Amino acid sequence: MNLTPELELYAKAWRNEDTYNNDFHAALGEAVNSLPENAKLKEHRDWVEQNQWGFGDRPFHYVWKMLVEAMPQTFDFLEIGVFKGQVLSLIALLAKETGKTAKITGVTTLQNTPDERCKYPQGDYLNWIHGAYKQFGLDFSNTKLVVGRSNDQHVLSHIGAFDYDCCYIDGNHDFSIVLQDLDNYSKRVRVGGFLVVDDASVGRLNVGNCWPGLDDVAAAVREYLDPHPSFKFLFACGHLNAFQKIKPQIGDGKA
Repeated sequence: MNLTPELELYAKAWRNEDTYNNDFHAALGEAVNSLPENAKLKEHRDWVEQNQWGFGDRPFHYVWKMLVEAMPQTFDFLEIGVFKGQVLSLIALLAKETGKTAKITGVTTLQNTPDERCKYPQGDYLNWIHGAYKQFGLDFSNTKLVVGRSNDQHVLSHIGAFDYDCCYIDGNHDFSIVLQDLDNYSKRVRVGGFLVVDDASVGRLNVGNCWPGLDDVAAAVREYLDPHPSFKFLFACGHLNAFQKIKPQIGDGKA
């Protein structure tokens, strides 16, 4: 999978500087807000913010747009740690907007499962996820939910039967679990595909006015991904870190 010219441009331009990261973050947010071709992105993010349907920053929507544009005509997407369906529905929306077919998998407990860093509201998570799709007229038939914790054996066995063009890790934020997720799910990313990690910029970059994320997540990324020969760091946008898999790693292949 090749980077699009726009994605390659941002990857080459990225610098570990406060001013650059403020400007980068602001530019992607403005692209969501102002460009006519991104009206659906703005509508989606506006709804998420107005209804407290997810976290993250507005510029992340544009990062996902660039990644989807770089993926194959039919692509496989995996999210570890689904909340109310913001990202799953966004990927489905972007696939629809670009005329692509997305086969989407989300790993979720469908409960307000806490960790040491974060607590979540009680509620009907399955209904919330379906609600995000319904809000934007999206077909749920190509989306599959695997219910359980990311390190449960039945989840690992199921996910291990497939490979993905993009894996997004945003699950448990405790160091040991993040490290396990990086090890387990990086092997499921196809060569040329993307591994995206949320909450991961503490200590990585001078984020300026941006929130950098969580210490444990960033520490796991620094230990596992930064030195990993199979992955190339592309850029960080706020606390979102994007990597590309550039060659096979030990453990690749169907489980």
